Order: sequence, then structure tokens, then C-alpha cells
Amino acid sequence: MEESIHRRLHEELGIRCPLHYLFKFQYQAQFDETGAENELCSVFIGRSSDPIETDAEEIHAWRWVSPEALQREMSGGAGNFTPWFKIEWARIWRDYRLQVLGLQSELG
Repeated sequence: MEESIHRRLHEELGIRCPLHYLFKFQYQAQFDETGAENELCSVFIGRSSDPIETDAEEIHAWRWVSPEALQREMSGGAGNFTPWFKIEWARIWRDYRLQVLGLQSELG
């Protein structure tokens, strides 16, 4: 797992950094006639000052947003977020908020 998460981080975002395991969760989501997902997701946290270089085959679009702004957006029902991200962010904000905010302050 350790080798895979670092490989995929670099393949998808073009960055390398230490990662720390937070938690894992399982979710199921149906997407109309297009199919369904039933996945076990592991969540890690890390900080990098490397420039983001996304793989267009993996990531359609991205943007940087502060954790507080993301929480406001998610709480207000705005945005177009995947079902798994909604589950993941709710737990991150509830249980790991201080760690997330601490990483942000390290960048400043």
C-alpha cells in the first residue's frame, strides 16, 4: 500500500511528499444507467510545495481551495462533488480538522 500511494500521487498529481494514514471507509453509489461503485477507500494526508502537474487521463480539472472555504461550499450544498468525497470530507472535517489546518499553516 505504501509504495502504491506514493506512486499514484506522483502519477496523478506530479508531486512527492510524506503521507500519513488517517482512516479508511467503504461506500456504494449508483450512477443512473452508467453503473455503480462499491469501493474501500484509504485516506492519507500530506503537504507538498511542489507544483501540481496533473495527468489529464486521470484528472479532468482541479483547483486549490482553503479547507475553510471547502467546508463552507460543502455545507452550503454548492459544488459538484463525488459521493465518496462528501463522505470523506465530512469525516476529515469532523475528526482531523486540526491536522488539516495545521498543514495549511505550515505552508504560510
